Amino acid sequence: MEVDKSKTNAIKSELLRTPIATPYWGAQGGSAFTVRAITTIDAPSSTVLEYLLDTSRYPEWNNFVPRVTFPNTAKASTSSADCHLREGVLFTEHVDMFGHGKPSGLVKMKLLVTTLEEAQSNGETNYKVVWLGKGYPDWALRSERVHSIICNSDGTTTYDVFETFSGPLALLVRLFVGTTLVKRFKQWNEELGQFAESHPLQRGVSSDTDLRS
Repeated sequence: MEVDKSKTNAIKSELLRTPIATPYWGAQGGSAFTVRAITTIDAPSSTVLEYLLDTSRYPEWNNFVPRVTFPNTAKASTSSADCHLREGVLFTEHVDMFGHGKPSGLVKMKLLVTTLEEAQSNGETNYKVVWLGKGYPDWALRSERVHSIICNSDGTTTYDVFETFSGPLALLVRLFVGTTLVKRFKQWNEELGQFAESHPLQRGVSSDTDLRS
């Protein structure tokens, strides 16, 4: 598919020392910080949502998180509907902090999907997806990632993802991997955008990503 590069290649990725408030934890102080990346994708918002939620497709595009597993199974995600993220689902990201698409046996992030929302604006559908980090006690480290998928009037989609870290261990996260996270968030946006643009869906959101279910 021919893509208008003027629409898609501007990815803004940054580390914010003034953290962005999140839906669950709200405003955070102390050593809290936020990593954020924003891009425009030349694909419908429903397509971007589908590939964000369908973890069975992660090995095809996601070199930051090339593998996802779910509780009570050691298997990687497959093509079944069970591999779609839904509200209330616990899952584990197998992370490659180098961004080479090789899941590490050491870096695993346990997460809980807390929000899947859709909203109508000027006849277009926008989405919000939120998940919480569950790998550490809340008193030690809190993390919350917010994905906003916004349909633009020209048919493109603004994809805005940020994660706010707080708690005593947030300072160590920022010092040791803050810069790396900025790079990986940019890579995530770029790879999701390229995949959504080159793999159009046949009919909008598939039944697997119906937020009403």
